[in-house]
Amino acid sequence: MEEKHEIIMDACLALSDQGKEESQEIISKRYPFDPLAKPRRLSMDKGLKQQRKVEASDFWNEDFHSMMRVFSRDGFMNRYTGELLIFPAVLRLLSKEIPSAMPYQMAWRLGEIHIAYYDLYACIDRILPMSRGGSDAESNLVTTNMPYMLARSDSTLEEMGWRLTREGYVDEWDGMSSWYIDYVKMNPEFRNINYFNLWYIAAKKVLEL
Repeated sequence: MEEKHEIIMDACLALSDQGKEESQEIISKRYPFDPLAKPRRLSMDKGLKQQRKVEASDFWNEDFHSMMRVFSRDGFMNRYTGELLIFPAVLRLLSKEIPSAMPYQMAWRLGEIHIAYYDLYACIDRILPMSRGGSDAESNLVTTNMPYMLARSDSTLEEMGWRLTREGYVDEWDGMSSWYIDYVKMNPEFRNINYFNLWYIAAKKVLEL
């Protein structure tokens, strides 16, 4: 089966090398938007309740540099599974450039947002939840994706039966963040949009590009 992060990589390269039409065709054929698509559901111990509603503050602490350092340290790898993820601004950029193929919805409403956001969008999670004495120190933060955040709630890794994988290698996989820097350099109008500019600055500094 084709790896989803590789489809996004191919769409990004097509966007910069061949244009929007080719990029859109790659997504439409190989990772099409399906309004009925559902994110992965994770099994939990019977004694744990899956009643969490994730708020933006749970994975978005507005410290772009801190998040980028964690993503870089982990090699944009889901530390609960070893799966490779995508730099957040890359998916948003694709949604901006080819919105019909990669729709984005601010509240992440299923049926209106491409499932790639649930599959691949890199998020930050706390190893030890704040309610259990954890903090926002980078040593307590790991890279994951939304389904794993939805499943965890305030449970510890032990309660979930999960273990952390090793850290990844950003030199081998950077979530397409270096591509993002190059694309924004070539299309400086994106720097007029605060979200894209803040990620550009953070990625450029952390990756030393």
